[in-house]
Amino acid sequence: MKSSPYNDDTIAAISTPPGEGGVAIIRISGPEAVTVADRIFRGRSPLSAAIPGKMCLGHVVENCETASANAKTRKVEIVIDEVFATIFIAPRSYTGEDVVELSGHGGVYVSRRVLESVLSAGARLACPGEFTQRAFLNGRMDLTRAQAVADLIHARSESARRVAMGQLGGRLSDVINGFRQSLIDVCGRLEIELDFIEEDIEVIDKNDLKDELVNVVDQIDKLMDTYERGRVCREGVKLVILGKPNVGKSSLLNALLASERAIVTDTPGTTRDTIEGHVDLEGLLVTITDTAGIRKSPDPIEQEGVRRSEAAARQAGIVVVVVDGSREISSEDRDVIELARSLAVPMLMVLNKSDLPQHRLPDNVADAEMTLLVSALEGTGIEALAQSIKDHALGDGLPGVDDVVVAHLQHLQSLKRTKGAIEQALASISQTMSQEFIALDLRVALDALGEITGETTTDDILHHIFDSFCIGK
Repeated sequence: MKSSPYNDDTIAAISTPPGEGGVAIIRISGPEAVTVADRIFRGRSPLSAAIPGKMCLGHVVENCETASANAKTRKVEIVIDEVFATIFIAPRSYTGEDVVELSGHGGVYVSRRVLESVLSAGARLACPGEFTQRAFLNGRMDLTRAQAVADLIHARSESARRVAMGQLGGRLSDVINGFRQSLIDVCGRLEIELDFIEEDIEVIDKNDLKDELVNVVDQIDKLMDTYERGRVCREGVKLVILGKPNVGKSSLLNALLASERAIVTDTPGTTRDTIEGHVDLEGLLVTITDTAGIRKSPDPIEQEGVRRSEAAARQAGIVVVVVDGSREISSEDRDVIELARSLAVPMLMVLNKSDLPQHRLPDNVADAEMTLLVSALEGTGIEALAQSIKDHALGDGLPGVDDVVVAHLQHLQSLKRTKGAIEQALASISQTMSQEFIALDLRVALDALGEITGETTTDDILHHIFDSFCIGK
């Protein structure tokens, strides 16, 4: 079991979101958690005598000094809140330490007063993510599960929730540990052969060894191929609407968001800056950016709007080019299309104003399968456009219950280093190098895999991961 660098102190924080609500929970964790809580909790009996997991009704108090009639001071207990206190004894707790949770009335002021009372009784204010960090350091969860806790908290869509729950359930850990076990088995056989090196006895078949390592590389490749899908599920996709002025970009934004997010007028160039909105497309979070119409203009404000439109397009995951289907395609339309094609991301073309008589689109302008007829004004074609956006963003759809995907760049980079080290081991085998060199390459691969689960993770990586957590988790 890993040891925590803070295992001699006790931490506390509010674990529920700030604001008014039904309940606020103050969590205390550490070797003195029960002792600290007993100093400020008043119930039928001390918490040290409570049954773990059973709620105890009582009051949180604070001590203050008051002057008596004879000028002497005495300590008086002031009741701050009525709470339910629950104790969890190590190692049967979230952090693997003694934990006390005080569930009081929700509210910014009262929960802060309860926390202040806990801190005055000897606890330290927890750092962001420190409860989960202690759970990891105390062996209650590996690093993939710890990261999944933060992902689940920050999930803003069904796809993000599914990926986080899969990782929290240990599916990614199981796959990574399977890779590790395969490499450990190979290393063990290499070590056995080293014992017989002086007798010049070949204990293992090098071809079998190569086949096993190639199989691991193939499985790593398949896992790495899931990264883009996993990243989109976790983060969502950024969609940028491009087009010349007055083709209906803002109307399309409003139709996709089902709200009047952007101002729509008949005057060309109404939108001078980028406008963002968010929509959940059947479980996928899509951030939609409406942009200023792209055209050449002497107006410095409009020029800046065009520059911002092009900058937004370069950050896009999908680009939707809007053309007025009731008019002949213009040179300005073609310029926008060429800009979109240069971005190397999926491009969908929307022929807007389908409620009006349509002009035929030239064959060389766009792929017919990527072109959709839409009337942003009447809302026709919007569902088909939304489905097309989702199809291009996710490909195979939302992850299933048993799907394992990579959703963090850190995991992808570790897998790449693992693959590189195994390929170096394969090269060493092909060059008939000694077992020491092969084993050394495989240890590098094991270290890279260990960065994912936390077996070989550096303090810098841990700080980076847990600093992204909220305080109290």
